[in-house]
Amino acid sequence: MRLSIIALACIASAGIANAAPPEAVPPTKPGIPPVIVVKASNLVPIASRMTKGTISVRNTGTIAAGPFKVTVECKNLGKGSCVDPPEDAVAPYEDAAFPNKLTVTVPGLAPGNVFNHKISFWDGLIWPSGNYEFTVVADAGGAVAETNEGDNSGGTVMGVP
Repeated sequence: MRLSIIALACIASAGIANAAPPEAVPPTKPGIPPVIVVKASNLVPIASRMTKGTISVRNTGTIAAGPFKVTVECKNLGKGSCVDPPEDAVAPYEDAAFPNKLTVTVPGLAPGNVFNHKISFWDGLIWPSGNYEFTVVADAGGAVAETNEGDNSGGTVMGVP
């Protein structure tokens, strides 16, 4: 009987050695719940790049994100409004679902990657002296299920002397 148990143990361990390794799971300790890893996208704007006219979003999640929209809103923190670009230049960035915001459609984004879009009319704008606040919202329409929906918005201020 002892030989049969040893033989079965050897056969079982040989099968385990040839099997695909399991996903890494931290050892459980008494009183500490196991860590659960959710596989999902997480879209985070890189708002600071707006000061150079670039809309940027990073997927910090573990899987690819499908198509989504990014919006940008500009607010003059002093008197007046933000610079108005020519109507024909802003037309490709308009979306009726997001009035008074620039909108860019992202076709999808792999995990760990960054989407960058340089606003086509940015370099032709003349900004009067003042401080301008940009709010960038990734996945503005809520099209992508994410691990953290609370980090989809970011802001930055551009100061013009």
